Amino acid sequence: MQPHSDLLDAVDKALAWIEWALWLGVGAGTIMTVIGFIRVAIGNSTSDTHLTHRGRMTLGQGLVLGVGAGIMSGLVRWQAGDSGTQHPTQKGPTTGGGVGEGLLRWGGIGLGVLALGALGGWGVWRLRGRRTAKRRRWTALVREHDAVATAYGDYLSDVLEWLDRPTLNDVGVPQTAGLVEALAAADDARLSEDVDRYQRTVAALSTAWKAADDHARKTGLRHLEPSERRMVEQARKLLTTALDSSGSEHERRGAYAKARDLLDGILVVPSKAIEVLETQHRLALVPKKA
Repeated sequence: MQPHSDLLDAVDKALAWIEWALWLGVGAGTIMTVIGFIRVAIGNSTSDTHLTHRGRMTLGQGLVLGVGAGIMSGLVRWQAGDSGTQHPTQKGPTTGGGVGEGLLRWGGIGLGVLALGALGGWGVWRLRGRRTAKRRRWTALVREHDAVATAYGDYLSDVLEWLDRPTLNDVGVPQTAGLVEALAAADDARLSEDVDRYQRTVAALSTAWKAADDHARKTGLRHLEPSERRMVEQARKLLTTALDSSGSEHERRGAYAKARDLLDGILVVPSKAIEVLETQHRLALVPKKA
């Protein structure tokens, strides 16, 4: 029976050392998880994507090591208890009922709790990270959307800019019609909380704006008859005079009235441009008597 008893003692010692090694793995995994959190936090605060990536790798490896080693240690302890190989005379890392046994048990439980806490914290952090990324993405899309809307609004408010590329205000031009539709779609998507949909519409809006603006700049006044182009160019000179604050109010109003008469029947001045001319520049015309 002595050889059998020696074999059981050897198995006990081997299992004890294996369990100690596994709990050391849990501790190492917990430390790696904490280091990973720190690296990710520093990387995010300094916009260091490389450090953030390394932190995520360390965090993931730490969680796998800690949780995996904890599970394996539990299986080893369960197997040892199930096989009934523990003996009062056992010597090694665990001594039955002694201080070493309590230290191993409570230390292991503590490390396991830390590992599970780290796993839960990692899940919360990932959720917050996704929400933060979504918020930043939405903010960037709003800026891009507003930039196009502002640029188009500025164009419609500036009569001289409008005369340089009038087709940008003509919905009969396919590119301009596409821009107006893209603006409406982006405005509608902005009211929702679907960031993917909003991103698609804003991307389409940026493309439509560039296409319409490029086409209007290339076209200029070439779509008009030569006589009409001359009248528009004359109207532009008159509008420049009307906008010159150094001139008298009478001269400015007269130049504005003549410019409107020249453009009548050739081009339709945008309502925003008229509003700016007649309010900000005080060029409102006196209504004609019937």
